[in-house]
Amino acid sequence: MTRAVIITGAAGGIGTALCERMRVDGYIVIGVDLNAAPAADAHFQVDLRKSEQLRDLGRKLAENYRLKAVVHNAAVQPVAEVGVTTFPEWSDALRVNVVAIDALVSGTRESLASNAGSIVAISSVHGRATTTGIAAYATTKAALEGWVRAAALDLGPDIRVNAVAPGAIDTAKLREGFARWDTESAAERKAILCERTALRRVGEPSDVAGAVSFLIGDDARFVTGTVLVVDGGATARLGSE
Repeated sequence: MTRAVIITGAAGGIGTALCERMRVDGYIVIGVDLNAAPAADAHFQVDLRKSEQLRDLGRKLAENYRLKAVVHNAAVQPVAEVGVTTFPEWSDALRVNVVAIDALVSGTRESLASNAGSIVAISSVHGRATTTGIAAYATTKAALEGWVRAAALDLGPDIRVNAVAPGAIDTAKLREGFARWDTESAAERKAILCERTALRRVGEPSDVAGAVSFLIGDDARFVTGTVLVVDGGATARLGSE
């Protein structure tokens, strides 16, 4: 039986690229998203804030597929500062960005272990160095990387757990985020990002998908508990210089 990969947030820009790459790699792709995910082989519409539903879905999928990997790509990004972010926004960010992966793994753990499985969380460079106006997002991405380290210890040696931390990736979500800077157009902001990045470009969703493919594959069989930064060298620059 062909092994399967579960991808949350499968309908978005990075999610679509992940689905396409996993299919090229020979996996059955199971998309989990409130919106339709046409790049997936199968799609399940689930609210990622509902932990019990995610756990039950994981159990159901484990009964019907040989699970090779879970890729947690879904995330919410409230645009609000510290002290202004509402409690519902904090709750949604924590549930979707962090707790959802734990709930899904709860239901898939045995199947992953029996298939030399792997878990990859899509984090962000904002988990270690951030900007104004996205307090909940930055906080939950830092927490997600903490979860990755803990899970690598708890789930090893049968399941490897890693994260990918993208920098600026050319998606609709990135362009929406440009709204935080009222004085600059989207094109101006993108040009600034390129200038501050060692490779002088914004990343593509396929760049993230390639990193995930590596972490799931056998070439990364001795890699666990780590965060692979995919940011074109942006965080190599000292911010005060």
